[in-house]
Amino acid sequence: MAVALLDRGLVGTGVPHYIGTGTDPPMLMWFLNWWPYAIAHRLNPFWTYMVWAPVGVNLAWTTCVPLPALVSAPVQSAFGLVAAYNTLVTIALPGAALCAFLLCRRLTGAFWPSLLGGYLFGFSPYMLGRALGHLSLLAVFPVPLIAILALRRIAGEISARRYAAMLALLLIVEFLCAVELFATITVFGAIAILLALYLFDAETRSKVAGLIAPTAAAYAISIAVLAPYFYFLFARGFPNAPLWNPGRYSADFLNFVIPTTTIWIGAAHAAAAIAASFGGFIQENGAYIGIPLIVLVEDFRRRNWTTPTGKFLILLLVVTIIATLGPGLRIMGRETLALPWALMLKLPLISSALPARFAMYVSLVVAIIVALWFASGARSATTKYLAAVAIAISLFPNPHASYWTTPLELPAFFANRAYRAELTPNEIALVLPFGQRGSSMYWQARTGMYFRMASGYTGPWPFVFERMPAAQFFYGAVDLPEAGDQLKAYLARFGVQAVVADEQDPLFPVWRPVLETLGIAASRRDGFRVYSIPRDAFAAYRKLSPAYVETRAVSLRFDTILAAVAKYLAAGHDPAQLSPPALKQQGLLPADWMIDTATVAFWDWDTLGLDQGKIGIAVLGSYPVAKFLIDRYRGHAAEILYPVPFRWTPDSKPPRDQVKPLMLLLVFDRPRLIAAADQLRSSPPPELTTPFLGAPAAGH
Repeated sequence: MAVALLDRGLVGTGVPHYIGTGTDPPMLMWFLNWWPYAIAHRLNPFWTYMVWAPVGVNLAWTTCVPLPALVSAPVQSAFGLVAAYNTLVTIALPGAALCAFLLCRRLTGAFWPSLLGGYLFGFSPYMLGRALGHLSLLAVFPVPLIAILALRRIAGEISARRYAAMLALLLIVEFLCAVELFATITVFGAIAILLALYLFDAETRSKVAGLIAPTAAAYAISIAVLAPYFYFLFARGFPNAPLWNPGRYSADFLNFVIPTTTIWIGAAHAAAAIAASFGGFIQENGAYIGIPLIVLVEDFRRRNWTTPTGKFLILLLVVTIIATLGPGLRIMGRETLALPWALMLKLPLISSALPARFAMYVSLVVAIIVALWFASGARSATTKYLAAVAIAISLFPNPHASYWTTPLELPAFFANRAYRAELTPNEIALVLPFGQRGSSMYWQARTGMYFRMASGYTGPWPFVFERMPAAQFFYGAVDLPEAGDQLKAYLARFGVQAVVADEQDPLFPVWRPVLETLGIAASRRDGFRVYSIPRDAFAAYRKLSPAYVETRAVSLRFDTILAAVAKYLAAGHDPAQLSPPALKQQGLLPADWMIDTATVAFWDWDTLGLDQGKIGIAVLGSYPVAKFLIDRYRGHAAEILYPVPFRWTPDSKPPRDQVKPLMLLLVFDRPRLIAAADQLRSSPPPELTTPFLGAPAAGH
């Protein structure tokens, strides 16, 4: 079924296709290539200078999939990266289904109910969504195997020593596929043990308690084996705050009954319209259970609530559902009230987990309940048959072959090795489209890592790149003041020796005027423009401190927005209707500022009308930039939030994560905003009157 569902769109197309959508799969192909490449070239596989050059990046906090990379190395060598990636995705679904089948068979002793349970897990909406781009999160097959192992130990079928050894092996396998799954297995495994200790009889509780010591031993073994990986996870620092917003990547309450387009009925117009309001991307909206399964689970609860096993499964299901909903209950994208998971955001490490991904545990518990329900004699064969049909209809995957695949054609510039005539080996290049906006990681991998890139797509960016306004410009913030100077500062800071731009990219008309400010004649080859940067061409820009470069861009942006909002109010427009498109429509923003572009823009600023006629202006910046603007405007602002949604006061401490741009919101009433704009006109700040290179030296 996995082959029929996912791989039909790969056949007879004439152009290589990959399973999934977006730029995550090409990025993951780079990671599949990286581990065999690093080992073959005797490089440290946990740190690379091939991307985010010359600084490099710690890959331990990325989706670096070492085990899938090494396992698929023969396929990569024989058939290529795309084939290796497609193979891994294809086998992930039936692999998970098989392991869940074995767990259900262990619990029920019945073949067909267990087969259904295995299918519900392996082809769950969670798995179908992850097949569109999250290879690492498809590696869930160890989860039901760990449950089987625990059941065998409780039953006395294996010794504590063997249990610890086998559990350690499964934990190591999971860790080398997805560190995040290793962490969440630990959390939900602990929850399951605590529930069992509370619900079951004394004899069973004693056996469950007997799992604790060998489980701890298994973790000790796995940590010892994985010590090099843990070293790079923690020795060079780790995130003090979630990498992604847990609130945004939490399950929407309606997603439990409304599927996304990965499910056939989710493609219906009404369902798709509701699902469009869910937060995050389609890959993160896999919490769908469906009404038939909800009815079945309720029938199971009514009949089995008085038994320890029934109560254990229902409570475990409730706990996992609540965790999947995240820190706040969201209905059609709107957060309504706080939920218990908000407390977990205060804990280290687990706070970085995205609640929407806990839907995998929901689907496993549901699969077990379904298998037990069908294996019992409580309902007639006719009722079970009708239930199976209803479940199959409600969960039938999207049948369109083209839905599951995306073309991935290697541009001729790379396919024909034209890059060798333009770049020298190991040269640092800025390749456009930038990072996540394109497939430059895949292009680099296909060249055999011929060149390094002063960009990348590895999840979190190195701070020295993330704070550079030019990086945000190429990522989508196409409203950059002094874009030409900012680009030169970027090239000088990172020693870029060539800019390689795809002329076919929709944003190339935006990049082109900025690239031409370099004053360098570009060579054109196979649809790409290459700007070769002479050595020390922009040496004066290298002296500028990153703090100055960022502060100048963000403060100029804020001042421009403030002046535009003042003119908007002076023209008599309604403050409640204020928005970036409204400012653009009134001609109050610079002509080259693009609002609501066809591609998803980098959200680096916003304006909004608030209650009681107040106006909010938000900009993205690191702590030094935010402090600069706060000091400038706090005499005019009615309220300051930094980082949003936390209120700033003169006694506020810097945020925990000072090496990450965060959102600053300054709130004005009308008189104070007009006063701030008048002061801006009468006493323009230095960045409006001083040339770009009239900046303090680096470090000042």
